[in-house]
Amino acid sequence: MLKLLTNKIVWVGLLISIISVLANLLFFALTQALGELYIIPLTEIPLNSGPMPVFMVILATFIPAILAAMLYSFLSKIAPNSTLPPFLSVAGTALLVSFGGPLDLPGAGMQTKLLLSAMHIIAAIIIVGGLLIFHSQKKKLLDGE
Repeated sequence: MLKLLTNKIVWVGLLISIISVLANLLFFALTQALGELYIIPLTEIPLNSGPMPVFMVILATFIPAILAAMLYSFLSKIAPNSTLPPFLSVAGTALLVSFGGPLDLPGAGMQTKLLLSAMHIIAAIIIVGGLLIFHSQKKKLLDGE
């Protein structure tokens, strides 16, 4: 049963990653349609700025989602009865630390920084929420045995 749940965590992690990427791409497209240019520094020299590529949105959303699923899987193996408290602590800390990226962009406007931070919140809600739903379903499944 544990092997089956481990396989499900992989699939849930991929599904959550895809959903969070799609949500952020939708947000990115909508805000661009409303006039946001997402001008960010493309190199270490702030004078070399340009529009943020879509690929950057995909990577910046997909990688943390996969890492969150891996963390959840790891914690469910080493602490199967108390997976949530450490997972939520790390996830909350990671969200707070992630705001340092957009808010520290030199040469980017405050609106861009806030919209990028909103993307972090969107991704966090979907990623952590999806894993919480999986956790509750897993708990029901294991309690039913």
